[in-house]
Amino acid sequence: MNEDLGTSLYVDEGHKATMPINYDLYLKLKHLGIIHGEDADEDTRSFNVGKSDYSHHIIQPWSIWIDYNLDPWDADIVKRVLRTKEGDSRTLDYEKIIHICKEKIRQLKEKHIAE
Repeated sequence: MNEDLGTSLYVDEGHKATMPINYDLYLKLKHLGIIHGEDADEDTRSFNVGKSDYSHHIIQPWSIWIDYNLDPWDADIVKRVLRTKEGDSRTLDYEKIIHICKEKIRQLKEKHIAE
């Protein structure tokens, strides 16, 4: 379905603007969690469990994981790059990223040898 249907989008809190958006694009953005559903109780993107600040951003790691179909190793790297977690230093995040990258490289080398 490639119809241009008008879909209500919220520009900011309290101000409603209506603009045309391609229906397929709307469905994809809704699937990725960038456009939120109608049920506020089910809106898991509007809050965090823990100290990370993902919910303060329009595009969250989950959206990237889904859109790029990332494996757990690549998803973990993206998550660590994007987050700001109270109490953890950025140095620690990058040390963890290096550690994850080394494991992913090990796996790729093993897979290459096995082929």
